[in-house]
Amino acid sequence: MGKHFGQLPRMLKVAAEAGFQSIECEIDMLGTWFHDPEGVKKQLEKYNMEFAALVLHQDWNGMEETAEEAALSREAIEFVKHFPNAKIMLSHHAGNVPRGEGEALAERRKCLINCMASVAAEAAEAGIVCCFHPNSAKNSLFRTEEDYEAMFELIQPTAIGWAPDVGHIENGGMSAIEQMKAHRDLIRHVHFKDRIAQNEWAVMGEGKIDYPAIIKYLAETGYLGWIMVEDESPRAETDSDGVVAEDGKYMCRQIHR
Repeated sequence: MGKHFGQLPRMLKVAAEAGFQSIECEIDMLGTWFHDPEGVKKQLEKYNMEFAALVLHQDWNGMEETAEEAALSREAIEFVKHFPNAKIMLSHHAGNVPRGEGEALAERRKCLINCMASVAAEAAEAGIVCCFHPNSAKNSLFRTEEDYEAMFELIQPTAIGWAPDVGHIENGGMSAIEQMKAHRDLIRHVHFKDRIAQNEWAVMGEGKIDYPAIIKYLAETGYLGWIMVEDESPRAETDSDGVVAEDGKYMCRQIHR
């Protein structure tokens, strides 16, 4: 969806027509709309959509936020204040920076979580929930089951919730539903993406993940938050609108079955 960055009205229209009820945006995806939350509210009303979450992605390499990071975090909190019940989803992508190992990796993890905890505490004062979305990229600080054990130990004492991404959990060699069952109390926000094999993403319903079982579990345990569909399949890159429509139909079938 990179080619549509800044085109909020268009993205809302496509998502609404597909049957989705909310949108989650990275700051870059919003473009200039990030500085116009009241304008965003008007667009949401036009398409009868809600703002589910703002993705705050930063490096967070030190034990405390840099001045620039803190300024963006505060701006994100101010933006989300305009949308009741919207969350801030904290994200970190190491990109081409090797994740390291041993003490170096442990230190990077502590720095990341410490900075995110600071953001979460400030957001909580404004009544905003923050949650962490780990990913399965090769340099991710939290990718495997062992990594997740370290992650949960670090976030447990903080105000940071968990935003499990089912596809990334499976891609990291774990069972998503078992991880969700083990840490259900931390779940604040959920991402779906389907998967065929390692780093091979699929349109919803065309992969191997048992989404009906996950939806059933979330419903049975009283989950009332949003489920966001994040399609990274090859087809989504060439026909994003068509894939959004297919994903919407799939989710409607599963939610209302």
